[in-house]
Amino acid sequence: MNPSWANVLWFLAALASGTVLRQVVQPAVLTFERLLDRRRVRVRLEGLRVADRPHPGKGDFTQVVTRLPAEEPATRFFYLTDLHLKNMRCFPGAHVSLRFPGEGRNLRSPNVNLLLGDNGSGKSTVLRAAAMVALGPVLSSSGFVPYRLVREGKSFATVTGALAFGGPREPEALLSEVTVDRNGDYEEIYSETDGPYWRELYDESSALFFVVGYGVNRRVADESRADPSLEKGRRRRRYQRVSSLFDESVSLVPFGSWLPAAGRRRSAEVRDLLDELLPGKAHFDGAFEGEEPVFVHHGLAVPFRALSDGFRSYLGWLGDLMFHLSAVTPEHTPLRDTGGIVLVDEIDLLLHPAWQRVVVPTISRMFPNIQFIFTSHSPLVAGTLEAANICVARETDDPSASSLDRVSAEVHGLNAEQVLLSSYFELKTTRSPDAARSLEELARRAVDGSSEDRHRYLRALAERLPLEDSGR
Repeated sequence: MNPSWANVLWFLAALASGTVLRQVVQPAVLTFERLLDRRRVRVRLEGLRVADRPHPGKGDFTQVVTRLPAEEPATRFFYLTDLHLKNMRCFPGAHVSLRFPGEGRNLRSPNVNLLLGDNGSGKSTVLRAAAMVALGPVLSSSGFVPYRLVREGKSFATVTGALAFGGPREPEALLSEVTVDRNGDYEEIYSETDGPYWRELYDESSALFFVVGYGVNRRVADESRADPSLEKGRRRRRYQRVSSLFDESVSLVPFGSWLPAAGRRRSAEVRDLLDELLPGKAHFDGAFEGEEPVFVHHGLAVPFRALSDGFRSYLGWLGDLMFHLSAVTPEHTPLRDTGGIVLVDEIDLLLHPAWQRVVVPTISRMFPNIQFIFTSHSPLVAGTLEAANICVARETDDPSASSLDRVSAEVHGLNAEQVLLSSYFELKTTRSPDAARSLEELARRAVDGSSEDRHRYLRALAERLPLEDSGR
């Protein structure tokens, strides 16, 4: 038989038996797939070099305006004066100027910033961004793990902050920028700073660069198992102070784990502060039941864990704040003399309306050297502040994007309904939807109907009677 025909017959037989498929076709397919995989990897790596990705550690501070106190506070201080966000979650680009002690604006609460906005408008993101720029150089080595901070569809986010620092000789302007770089399912952070004294961040016992933050899940640790030093194995102290803004599982430091050992002078100071910060019918006389502090409410002794949710939430972050203040404040220096930044999400959380009317002015007065940045949904809280204290996070024409805006309307001293109908909340009515529809129908009848309909409509407006009773 011709050799070439023999080869053909062999090939057909081998193909029928699968030998060619195993020895020739399969290796060829695998080689082709490897080439495709290599091409995909090469394309992916090239994509990481896109032109809009900043080079880590190259902060651009040329457009950042710095501000210093017009009236220098009597103590060392550290304040965030301006905050810029780019590609940070819902913010394609946003900027806010913040109030701080000594700024010279002659405000009733010169150390308070209140951020209003709908759910999902980015209020909590602003607090996280503030914490990040304040602690930028130590974040990557503190236990901080960024998660979903970069805006969808973008490869990086930047947060830039201008800060005022009370140096040993004179106030200094500092700058900080944190870049969050997205690589697939991972995000990495890089920090760049400008100005002196940033090395002080690495001294955890220093009162300088003092920043504390509280998320909405303000759970206090079990008194019997709490040891403030245990967290240091997982998070460095600087980051631990703000970690509840990023991690809902974080527990706050309870009174019982530190106050009994704080010394007579400091314990007395904490009792005096709590007497001012608690509502009139509650106080703390320093008593403990085992390791649990006992508060007096309406004349009754109530252990901390038996208090209402509102009391525990409020006392929880206040106790944690005073612990961290005590840890960095010299023994013979009052806690209220320490300057720094405190961030609190939903300051009105679980608080009765009567308490919401006084909580921010009271805290502002008790800690005059602290710069507070609060978020809230409460018109009662907003009504205790002036327009210069308030910023609004709002959705833009793009429903996935938000902006930060100042509103010039003054609401200080207005009642809750007036505040809700103002440009801060933009409600058309405070009535329930069905009542609002009934009132609109009554208005139409008043225009086209009888004098009785007009009388009912006027009574409903003037006397705010239930619509079903407005005809009596």
